Amino acid sequence: MSTDFRLPPIAATPPSAPTTPAAAPTVRPGDAITLALQLLRPIDALQLGVGDKISAEVVQSSPRPNANGQFDVLLRLAQGATGTAATTLPATSPQPVSTGTQMLVQALSQTQLMAVLQPATGTPAAPPLTRLDPAQFPPGSTLQAQVLSQQPVSEGAGKQLAYALLAKVVQGAGNGSVLQLTSSQPVEPGTKLNASVGAQGELRVLASSAQQRQLDLLQGLRSTLQSQASSEPLLSRLDQLQAAPRSLPAVPALQQAITQVLQQIATPQQLTTASGVATAIKQSGLFLEPNLARLAESLIAQTATKQTASPTPAGTEAGGVNPASAARALPALEKLLPLLASLSKPGAAEPLVGVDLKGTLVNLLINLQQQLPPGSLGALALPPGPWQQASQAAAQQQLKAGMFPLPTRALQALGETNDLGSLLRLTAALLSRIQHHQFQSLGQTQSFADGSTQTTWQLEIPLRDGQQFNHVQMRIQQDNPPPNAKQAEPVPQWEVRLAFNLDELGSLQAIARLRKDKVSSEFWAERANTLSLVSNELTELRDRLLAKGLEVGELSCHRGTPPPPRQAVQQSWIDEVT
Repeated sequence: MSTDFRLPPIAATPPSAPTTPAAAPTVRPGDAITLALQLLRPIDALQLGVGDKISAEVVQSSPRPNANGQFDVLLRLAQGATGTAATTLPATSPQPVSTGTQMLVQALSQTQLMAVLQPATGTPAAPPLTRLDPAQFPPGSTLQAQVLSQQPVSEGAGKQLAYALLAKVVQGAGNGSVLQLTSSQPVEPGTKLNASVGAQGELRVLASSAQQRQLDLLQGLRSTLQSQASSEPLLSRLDQLQAAPRSLPAVPALQQAITQVLQQIATPQQLTTASGVATAIKQSGLFLEPNLARLAESLIAQTATKQTASPTPAGTEAGGVNPASAARALPALEKLLPLLASLSKPGAAEPLVGVDLKGTLVNLLINLQQQLPPGSLGALALPPGPWQQASQAAAQQQLKAGMFPLPTRALQALGETNDLGSLLRLTAALLSRIQHHQFQSLGQTQSFADGSTQTTWQLEIPLRDGQQFNHVQMRIQQDNPPPNAKQAEPVPQWEVRLAFNLDELGSLQAIARLRKDKVSSEFWAERANTLSLVSNELTELRDRLLAKGLEVGELSCHRGTPPPPRQAVQQSWIDEVT
């Protein structure tokens, strides 16, 4: 989250030159319009102190000579609360204001006013909010506001120039309210700001670049959710093909690619140890891109070392590195992934960088594409049907309702054939599912204005138990508190969520939270018999946690599904995309 915006009002000295806001919209009944006014002479603090509000009336308005669209207005202030007599003030306005217009003005400094014009009906306009009412803006709620005007202000000699903004809430909590904000950067009138309310009632607003990044993430979430499918159908077919290789084209690279995918699948026994869980997380595909980036950096560094030791050719940069030849040292992806997979040893304590489920699936996808005629690839898309419409509805529902767990989905329209076309579509669908988890991880990882951070890793671990395939979904969240002078290393809080869907037990979710050495846990099951089984094992779980030296908090069981995790992705952006 950006620290560029603050909600409380500011006390400021006059700036050197005002910024002309864009033209304000026409006043409609029930719609308040705001203006930033520059006074031609300082106002007496006894009449209107900085931050104070008072009613005013426009008694004169005319174009300002040679002022590029500015207008002279004469304001008559109402009698002050301290008994001061009504007075008039000359000011400049960025747009014409009719004589007789009623407004509510607030002093930003001795030479700057923010004015809220009364609607045409004469209904008093509510003053801009400088604090958030928890009843109207509960913590965690989201909103979208449109900037009405901005006014540059100075926070004192030697300090950075700031901007006073008025923004109207157009969606979400407090819809229709006008907020008075302070920004360290200029924001053009008409800009839409998306924000959430923090735990302490502060307003957290994303910068425009971060908002665009968030929108890109949400587009990725939506597209991957619509095209994803669960791992079980593909893995079952690959297992069948590995047992009967004659049903495949006699292409060693394709058969090897299938074997490499199946080698990435964990077993329940592997997940009974800490090292086994760590290996399964690394091989889930969540970290393929950063691992390949590190590998590329290592290869470029080795190439640079060799170039430095050799005579310097033309086109070489300072330090002896030729960017073009360094880039050529990196093999193409369709060659790199099979090479890494062939060097990997199944069951190794430390998986080879770049060898994981996503990498082997990409390699399988490339091999399948190479075995199909080029003209047939475009015809592999499934025809529109009820299942596709249901997918789009599920995508919107999932984006609005929560982020975890990802719903199980199989491409039933593919039938039970083992042709290369259906394998290609199932492989692409599983890749989309892994990418969706990656988008979820990126979208829910945030830095907040108070210095606190939230990092999320969301992934899926396919499991093989004999001839049966299943999966467990995992969401790991690390919350780091803001820096504290009294505490050199703030202690993070961890939350781990697991989601299962087993034939014998049905849907089951577990949530574990750890802060310092204290752990608490809760279990949620949809079936009553599953709930009873888990409840009977809580004593055993408590004893095993105590044996590990942990302080055990509450252990509980619940019927149904747990509330969704606290999300950093803003609801208003989700609605805007969908």
